[in-house]
Amino acid sequence: MGQIRTIGAVTAVKGQPTPVYTGTPIAVVSAKITKGIATIVLGAGNLPANGFNGPRIDLGTTGGGQQVTLWGFGVFTYFNGKKVTVISNDPKTGSFAFYTTHGDVASTADATGLVAASPFQHYRAGRLECGQGLSTDLIYVGDLNVSSTRYMACLSLAGQLAIEIASENIPADRIFIDTSGSGAGDTVQCSLIY
Repeated sequence: MGQIRTIGAVTAVKGQPTPVYTGTPIAVVSAKITKGIATIVLGAGNLPANGFNGPRIDLGTTGGGQQVTLWGFGVFTYFNGKKVTVISNDPKTGSFAFYTTHGDVASTADATGLVAASPFQHYRAGRLECGQGLSTDLIYVGDLNVSSTRYMACLSLAGQLAIEIASENIPADRIFIDTSGSGAGDTVQCSLIY
């Protein structure tokens, strides 16, 4: 048996796929899209030194940059539940950029959006258990596109309380949750085994 890593309770938000395992969430200030490149501004001093870096051409690294998970956007809803590869960043403005196929959008505030560096660890097993404050709501478990009509498991206090996933190579950062309700008790506790 491997080492167990327990993640704190993750709160599901109705209609917004939320990752159960990410780096530290950072609030978005604004975003824009210009000629196939999206730029997300976190604000001066809010861009971490690691996790939001593009390829380093000066070091001979021309492949993809680091990956970031996006969710919770109110304006740029098409970013929700996406995992993107950073192509560049600007520490002065606290922004990073990635490619997108969406049309141009002028710089717009979106204070509900969240971003986090995507962890690269993979696990042998994972257990997701619904919180005891769930009441009659349901928790939907799935991938980046989880919803009330598209999920791999449905957790509830009256039915299935937990799900266990076993494999040799589980990318936990790709497990997302959604909920049927809007209560603060709509949470999932996640335990991962290396």
